[in-house]
Amino acid sequence: MTPTKILLMAHDVTLAHLGRPLQLAGHLIADGHDVTLAASAESAPFLARFPGRVHTLAPTGKARFIDNLAKGRPVFDLAALKRFTEEDEALLAGLRPDLVIGDFRITLSISARRRQVPYATITNAYWSPAFTPRFIVPNLPMVPLLGVGISQKLFDLARPFAFAWHARPLNALRRHYGMPSLGPDLRRIYTDADLALFSDLPEIYGLPDGTGHGGSFLGPINWSPDIPLPGWWHQLDPQRPLIYVTLGSSGASELLPPLLAGLQPLGAQLLVSTAGAPLPAVGGDVFCADYLPGDAAAARADLVVCNGGSPTSYQALTKGVPVLGIPGNLDQYLNMHYLEKSGLGLTLRGMQLARQPVTATAGRLLHDPAYRHAARRLAGLAGNYDCATRLRTALTQLLGT
Repeated sequence: MTPTKILLMAHDVTLAHLGRPLQLAGHLIADGHDVTLAASAESAPFLARFPGRVHTLAPTGKARFIDNLAKGRPVFDLAALKRFTEEDEALLAGLRPDLVIGDFRITLSISARRRQVPYATITNAYWSPAFTPRFIVPNLPMVPLLGVGISQKLFDLARPFAFAWHARPLNALRRHYGMPSLGPDLRRIYTDADLALFSDLPEIYGLPDGTGHGGSFLGPINWSPDIPLPGWWHQLDPQRPLIYVTLGSSGASELLPPLLAGLQPLGAQLLVSTAGAPLPAVGGDVFCADYLPGDAAAARADLVVCNGGSPTSYQALTKGVPVLGIPGNLDQYLNMHYLEKSGLGLTLRGMQLARQPVTATAGRLLHDPAYRHAARRLAGLAGNYDCATRLRTALTQLLGT
């Protein structure tokens, strides 16, 4: 692939949407491309050693995004999307890249086309309309009031209308710019691009390697923050089981105390990353830090407990470690749906975090060898995926170079 000027835009409302483009940027720089990474100022601590150029984007409205997500509202309104599009176009006009790669920067569906710049989006295959997952009701306000059973039935009925409602702001913006609607399916809003780059393994979806199915499978795009190990790291006992707990940058930190209370009866060492949330009052065999290098933590673990999101799940699975997911939003439930189908993990709702269910579910994952066997098998498959090579091939086909 001929060296080109490439812009990566991280809509970093969560750390995952920074980590994936940051990892791909490293591959592209190694291939000799002229790379600029755009992210908000909030991501600056993670970019101190980035070897390419950095462009600082306006704030993405992370707090509002997370609140909208929790309450089932459209995550971006028309005014915010219009601001993002104007910012996109100004950057594209000034930088004049040969290619733009976005991670959850859905306005590039408009701005890249208007500036006639080839556009690839980093996403997960479960958001592609080519797949037919089971849409499990996320942690909407109705769930604690009505229960999971009734809420699921209502969600099944309302989901197509809810997707259309969530798709309205971007479709309205497309009409504003004289572009056709993408229709009522929210998945088209999230994946519309010249090329979808799936941070996934097709085998999890029951597909063979080499399957396109609406995009290009790169394999897991694993990234960990470049931070030193905490001082207590060498106090961990390699002869005792270890559980790595992280609820991620969008996780509900209030779930940590009941979660840790349910895990402690298992007698394992608990390695806890709070992603900047206040550290819980703990002691004994609980080791806490704001952030940890996730790859190193997963490699030490016998079980990874996370919010069910794809990035941390794949960090665990590529090390042969099963996953206990505590999902909140639909993205996380979609990911855990496929992991459970593949025997790679189990799911608990936040409302189920009483001591006994946590102890029983985590204990099952720790002690049933079928889960460890399935995770190790997947780790072997993941070893066949060279993300850098697959990215190079996909972009060569896109650009025709």
